[in-house]
Amino acid sequence: MNREGLEGEIKGKRGIERVNRMDKIGARMRKKGIILMMMIVMGCNSGGVSGEGTGEEGKGRKGDGSVIDLKVVSKKIKDAVEFAGKVKEVHTLVKSVDELVKAIGKKIKNSDQELDALAGKNGSLMAGVFQIILTVKDGLTKLEADSSSIAEKIKTQITDAKTKSGEFLTKLKDKNAELGQDGVTDEHVKEAIDYQTKKNGDKGAKELGELNTLIDTLLSVANKAVEVSITELVIKPTT
Repeated sequence: MNREGLEGEIKGKRGIERVNRMDKIGARMRKKGIILMMMIVMGCNSGGVSGEGTGEEGKGRKGDGSVIDLKVVSKKIKDAVEFAGKVKEVHTLVKSVDELVKAIGKKIKNSDQELDALAGKNGSLMAGVFQIILTVKDGLTKLEADSSSIAEKIKTQITDAKTKSGEFLTKLKDKNAELGQDGVTDEHVKEAIDYQTKKNGDKGAKELGELNTLIDTLLSVANKAVEVSITELVIKPTT
């Protein structure tokens, strides 16, 4: 394997590890949010949360003495968890293109372990990539139009990712003469979607790499919003 390919493989593995870490953190935050939301609902329905010492129904006192409105906090957690879930769906779509890179110049064969070589026949693969990112852009457009408080707080990150997805699609359209035919060469496809080894690829790889960075940031801030909502129900330890 040449140096460029080896460096790309190393970066790819690091990228996968980073995404896996983010997935685990996000999953934990969403699970915590759902559990806490269930606890609040169960407490309210059973009358167990009466706001002891507050004199108000639906409110509770934390261990530090502060009073919280359980209905408001519950809604914040619910909105944050749902929004983070939508962001995760878009994030997964963007990352799926990385798997398609492995199919460049390939075809299936009678094996469940590997693909066979078929160079210069990547037209359908590029059409699939275009459709995936088109769906990503649609998803980000809907998130941008979301009126929830969490969406408003991270509107900039949503808009940045949506804009970059549009730039990637525009680049593919501009390079239609090379990418919009059945016999798209392996090299041209790499310059379009293999941002690990062609980070400055002039057919879309550069924009796709930047989109990946932005979508990672968006997922991170969405997960952070869930975490912030959860902290309203707990007391931060003092040091």
